[in-house]
Order: sequence, then structure tokens, then C-alpha cells
Amino acid sequence: MNARQIAFAVLRRVEEEGAYASRALDAALAQAGALDPREGALATELVYGSLRRALQLDAALAPHPRRPQADIDPAARVAMRLGAYQILFLRTPSHAAVAESVELAKKVAHGRAAGYVNAVLRALSRAPSLPTPPPEAVDPAGHLAISESLPLWVAEEWIEWLGPAQARSLAAAMNEPAPLALRSPHRTELLERLRLAGIEARPAERSPQGVLVSGASVEQVSRAARGATFQVQDESAQLVTLYAVAELAGRKARVLDLCAAPGGKTFHLAELLGPGSEIVAVEAHPRKADALRREAAARALPGVHVICADGTKPIPGLETRSFDAVLVDAPCAGLGTLRRHPELKLRRSKADLPRFAAIQEALLRNALGYAAPGAFVTYSVCSLSRAEGPDLVAGFVAAPARRAPPPPGLPGDVLTADGELLLLPHLHGGDGFYAARIVGA
Repeated sequence: MNARQIAFAVLRRVEEEGAYASRALDAALAQAGALDPREGALATELVYGSLRRALQLDAALAPHPRRPQADIDPAARVAMRLGAYQILFLRTPSHAAVAESVELAKKVAHGRAAGYVNAVLRALSRAPSLPTPPPEAVDPAGHLAISESLPLWVAEEWIEWLGPAQARSLAAAMNEPAPLALRSPHRTELLERLRLAGIEARPAERSPQGVLVSGASVEQVSRAARGATFQVQDESAQLVTLYAVAELAGRKARVLDLCAAPGGKTFHLAELLGPGSEIVAVEAHPRKADALRREAAARALPGVHVICADGTKPIPGLETRSFDAVLVDAPCAGLGTLRRHPELKLRRSKADLPRFAAIQEALLRNALGYAAPGAFVTYSVCSLSRAEGPDLVAGFVAAPARRAPPPPGLPGDVLTADGELLLLPHLHGGDGFYAARIVGA
């Protein structure tokens, strides 16, 4: 398969099956076998680019179809977005982009879509232009939404919360590729081995265990590491763990990780805490819990104990008020991860926020009961909305908890005036995260 065929297959899985683009693309590239690196790079660009810019592409295509976008066959919609992305963003010659997209549409079961794709893309190629946003001074949210291919409700939320300038920079950063970030308890050793292998890598700016890699895949890093321990983990996620337990680093402690899968923060906790420590990792989904157990065993982390349970309810076998720290890395809308998961722009709606907030509140309320007297509970989300972040925490610091101070040693530029952790891609490089520490009243 060539790059366009791979991208088409991946994007159809995202569109029709609800797959995550990153996982579907990794699987497709692995299945392709010995692929020219340039083809792999193009497939990656086509997948992520057409998803990051999907709302703009749909708006550019909208004047040309004779029926609403929602009524268009999913395979045809994917083919049209691919063609439009090549015409409008990659500057591919129009005749080539149209012909290749039509050929893709011909190969699917709904071959009748090919004529429709041909007609729409030819119409676009005669007048190739992106939608014109309204003046920023008149409609700042509408301008941001159209110029950065962002849902209007997200643009409104970020402008109201962060202000127009920060919202503009944040939205632009979300349309850039995310860096490959690693975490290693032996960072110096790992950096040296990567350097010897000719891989460009540097220490992360804020996480003392973080490594940022340029121009290499995880597989290339694994070969170059020659057994040096590392885990793929965004620098912002690493900072959340440090924010949660920095005072306990090197000490024997008992920590509860209430929403543990896929395990990045669980294993980071195990690396930070002293000998004899215990990390109880709670995960509601049986398959994810099993995978977490296997990974803990593979990493030789006997202090990690996995429990499959619903973190919003009393957890069988766990004593209340018995943990030195509790981490609640809650399920969320994921608005801080749009660089890695651009498909969320098409899947999330404003109505999702109260639904997530209700789950998050239940998790945090349950977590408070497991913290020992005076122990901190850290709440975090990889999302950027007030409903899932500061507004939710504000309800707890009124009752039944109070705000706890941040740990010493964290860079000041990642903390708000209230001592909360707020990480923004355009300022800090990693994913968007919000975290706060509270303690039972």
C-alpha cells in the first residue's frame, strides 16, 4: 500500500468505526511492513493533517456538494477531505489530488461514490480557497474557530477562560505535531545511547526524567536504547505525577492511583517512591486492568498492585484514610490532547462537559475518603475546560475539602496564582493538563 491508501484506510476506521487515529495509523504502518520512510511520513501527514483541519476542509467543500455533509457516504467524505487537504494545504497539483482521491473511492464497496468525489473535488480545484473567517474584532470566537479549524464552542471556552491572545496561540499549537517524549529513571544513560546511535535527543526542560526526541520513531529509540529503561510519556503527564508526590520522592509511601490505565503515571510513581513503597492502581475496565498487571510484571515492579474496580464507589479490600497520597487522573474530554487526537474535534460536544464533570466529581469525592489525615489528593485531567478543571475544584475547596499548596521545586511558570498546575502546549511544549491538590477539611 502507498501513503494515500494507508491514510484512506486509517481515516475510514476513524470515521466509520470510531478508532483513535494514532492507534489505527500505528497498526497500518506496522502491517505495511518495509515501507519507504517517505511514504510513512506522507501517510502520517495526510492522516493527522486532514483530521486537524477537517472542519476547515468541510467548510471549503460545503459550497460544492449538492447534499449536506451529514448525508454524504463516510468513505466519500474521507476521500474528499484527503483530496481537499492535498489541494489546499500540501499544494499538490489539483489534477493529481483529484485523480488519486477518485481512485481511492473506486476501491471501496460503495464505488458509486467515485463520481461524486470527482465532481466535488474538481469544483474545489477550480476555485481552491479556505473559508474566510469573520473579523476578529467583531467575532473573536468565530474568527478563531474558522482560522484554526476548531469547534466554535471550544473557541468560545478558551477565549473566555484564557483571553483572546492565549486562546489564539493555544489553538495554533494544537495544529502542530506533538513531540515524542520519553521518561527514564536513567536519563543520562539513555541520552548517551541515543546520541551514539545518531538520534537527536535532549533533556526535557521541566521534568527531570524527561527526554525529547526529534526525527526518530519509538522503534528506533528502542533499538538505540539497548535495554536502558524508558517509557513513552508526554512531559506534561510527567509533571502531573511530580506535582502529586514530589514530597514523597525517595521515601517509603503508600499511594493510590484511582484511574490507572494505561499506567504511565502508575509506573512513574513506582520510580519516584522509595524502596518498600506500594502503589495501588485501580482500573475499572477488566482488559485494561489485565494489561496493567502484565506491564507491571514485565517492568519488575512488585510494589504495584492492580485492582479492577469502579473508582466512583467504595473499593473492595481497601481501607479508608490509609494512603499517604491519592492521584485521580480522571477520564475527561481530552481537549488538551488535540495534537495527538485531532479526531476529538469531530467527536466532542459542549454537552460532553457536564457528563464528564459528574464522573470526575464522583471520583474525587470517593478519593478523599482514602487519603490519610492531612494527605493530599491530586486531581488531574488532560483537558482544557473550566467545567472539568477550576470550576469543579472550586466546588470541593468550599466543602468538603480545602486547597493544598503545590510541592516545592516545580517551575513557577506551570503554576497558577492558586497553586494549580496548568500546562498549555504553546507555553510548555507538552500536552494540555490541569491539576489541583486538595486535602480533606
